[in-house]
Order: sequence, then structure tokens, then C-alpha cells
Amino acid sequence: MTTTPDDADLDLPPEPDRPDCCAGGCAICVLEDWYLEMDAWRQKCREIRAAHAKAQEPPAT
Repeated sequence: MTTTPDDADLDLPPEPDRPDCCAGGCAICVLEDWYLEMDAWRQKCREIRAAHAKAQEPPAT
């Protein structure tokens, strides 16, 4: 997921930087933490977008 022009008015957190992987087959690769960080970032962005969408809904009558 990347940010879109529709996200311009939202205060989304910055996307985590992808670390450099040595491609050496490390038992614990730096990309594993990055994947977890990306999952958390995507979830946070979904929450912010949902809250924004809810705030834009007209009040119930």
C-alpha cells in the first residue's frame, strides 16, 4: 500500500524505510522486522483512513 492523492489531507505516518538486505541467507533477516513494521504501518493507515471517512459521514437524523 502506498499513499494516494486522496491521502493528502490525512496525517499518515511515514512509510518505514526498507533496510538493505545482504542476501546472505541470514537466520534472522533485517527484512523480517521490516515486514512487521510495514504490516503495522498499513494497519495504522487503515485506522486513520477509516476514522477520517467516519468523520466525513453526515450526522444521522
